[in-house]
Amino acid sequence: MKTIKTLFLLVILGLIGTLIYQNLDYFMAPSVLHIDFKVSTWQWTTPALPLIAYWGICFGLGLLITGMKGLFTAFRLGREIKNQDTRIDTLKQEIHVLKMKLDVFIHDPYIKKEMETHSVETDTPETAVATTE
Repeated sequence: MKTIKTLFLLVILGLIGTLIYQNLDYFMAPSVLHIDFKVSTWQWTTPALPLIAYWGICFGLGLLITGMKGLFTAFRLGREIKNQDTRIDTLKQEIHVLKMKLDVFIHDPYIKKEMETHSVETDTPETAVATTE
């Protein structure tokens, strides 16, 4: 699967490279960007850069924004994993405590004796016959 992804990425990069090479005149033409916020002090003009630089800047910003979104998602999932791990630990401790209580309950001779006498009193002759067969 990794080689398929790598091959797919190389094909995409090759197509983009071919597109740029065939339109080199367009991508290498210098262009100036005018930014005007309709306030007299907030006007700015960029230096003349080739259009490929603007394309690269936009592509890089897109990668940066999606990378940050993925990073925030990873942090959120990491926090959720930590919460679930602590919950698992508390449930394991509760299981251990309940097993200890059950062990004490089963091995206590007084409780065992009372359980045996109680089960003999509640058995009916039909169930007693069924258990002996």
